[in-house]
Amino acid sequence: LDVMVTGLKADPTGAYFESEGHTDNSGNAASNERLGLARAESVKRYLYVTHQIPLQRMNVISYGETKPASDNKTRAGRAENRRIVIRVMA
Repeated sequence: LDVMVTGLKADPTGAYFESEGHTDNSGNAASNERLGLARAESVKRYLYVTHQIPLQRMNVISYGETKPASDNKTRAGRAENRRIVIRVMA
């Protein structure tokens, strides 16, 4: 994350960041939505505090358990589904 941001800060046109929070399907959907949002917000906070990325250049979204990257039936699959996806848009 630090390497990516350092490279993007060198570009004078700037970039827009979107942080997506994802969870596995453990627990109820509402809790997973909140957890996904908390994960995405933590990345936003890190980028703001550590790299001084302006808040208006960042967006957060929670997909909760709705967009699994792997099968939730296995421990390894659930671990892959607990993730953050950072999208950089120029």
